[in-house]
Amino acid sequence: MESATPVTKLGLGGHSFIRELGNDPPAAFEEQCALVAACLDTGIRWIDTTYYQERVALGRVLGQLSRARGEARLTAWNFFREPGRENSLPGFTAYDQDSLPKQLAELRTDFLDLLVIHTRDDSAALHREIELASAWQAAGLVREVGLGMARLEDLDCLPTGHPITQVLAPYNAFHPHAAALFREAKARGMATVAMSPFVRGWNLDKIGGDRRVSAAILLRWVTSQEIVDTVFVSMRRAEWVLANRESEKRGPLSNEETALVREWTARLEG
Repeated sequence: MESATPVTKLGLGGHSFIRELGNDPPAAFEEQCALVAACLDTGIRWIDTTYYQERVALGRVLGQLSRARGEARLTAWNFFREPGRENSLPGFTAYDQDSLPKQLAELRTDFLDLLVIHTRDDSAALHREIELASAWQAAGLVREVGLGMARLEDLDCLPTGHPITQVLAPYNAFHPHAAALFREAKARGMATVAMSPFVRGWNLDKIGGDRRVSAAILLRWVTSQEIVDTVFVSMRRAEWVLANRESEKRGPLSNEETALVREWTARLEG
């Protein structure tokens, strides 16, 4: 993360670039270019890519927008193309020596700002991935290393001298369980990244009413949390970028809005 106070906590979620995991139509290439440009224009620098399809799509955008690679901070996770399942969303797999070159080629870049390692219960396997990430970082191919889908107990299992500087986990009004993780991570000097501020877009449909209003409130619930440094949110239209920035600027929720969020979470969990 930058040492100076960022303009915004918002980052662009990679699900913005694929048709799955959203209830809005996928953006055409021209719209994707406009979306990334709008993010950069409003101070949104972090762009996350989980699945390889997202990296391929974003790579095309980076190839079109000459300014983007100099301004954007690219994040990539270890979800790779699986032969015979090119049209499906793959599960995560362990990093190996060939993994980073694949990510860089898909994104059309020569380095990553943040390499994310998906956490796992096999600590020995995780430590091998962390060691590999350290080597890539030493070679200048990776700026930072993060632990994705992190859990509180993972922090005590990290090897001595690990390069992890950021932890990433779902955190929203419906699933606030990562709060303990984020508090401990910040106490250890790590940055925190909240994902899935609405769980998924279709949660907004379940709430009912004006989706723009509920989305704005739920986004502010996350961005106003002091334990959160960055929030990855999917935005499939350039016009939503300014709307989300304006929502963030409004700051913490009012008492009435907080009560409304409690009503939504109780209703959807019931």
